[in-house]
Amino acid sequence: MLKRFVIKWGLSLLMIYICNAAFAQVTFMNSSSNEVDTTFRRAPVVDSSYLNKDIFELIARQALNGSVVKIKQSQDIVTSMQNHIANASQKKINGYRIRIFFDNKQDARIKSENIRQSFSQNYPGVGVYWTYDAPYFKVTVGDLRSKSDAMKMLRRLQGSYQSAFIVREHINFPPL
Repeated sequence: MLKRFVIKWGLSLLMIYICNAAFAQVTFMNSSSNEVDTTFRRAPVVDSSYLNKDIFELIARQALNGSVVKIKQSQDIVTSMQNHIANASQKKINGYRIRIFFDNKQDARIKSENIRQSFSQNYPGVGVYWTYDAPYFKVTVGDLRSKSDAMKMLRRLQGSYQSAFIVREHINFPPL
């Protein structure tokens, strides 16, 4: 008999706890008077229809059916992504470049600038880097991450630049 009584009271307390969890009490104090505004609101419901599903697949399906898909995102996400791209573009990584000019004669500055301009015209889209490390003027090209990519580019350039060779340098991140 006592066991049955404890079980009933335990179930009653459990039901009260569940009801309290389902309805959250929110209390607001009115600043102009001492009134208390108490309202009851339901706890947020989790939509389990999208649980363990690929959201991109669902969006693609809706788009194929002719539905308009609108994605709303916080401005903080956009700003964060733009900051990440800006910071990544300033970072350097280890890689390879092709040195197409290296000289320290009297006319080396003029020659290096001419080579830099002609390379930019002949190979648009390939980075050209002009440096002066006393007493040498240098022109290097490309931002290559692997040595095999550097070898391919060297073979392509050796017809125009016979003295070209591979150098290991800090290169720019590839564009995002």
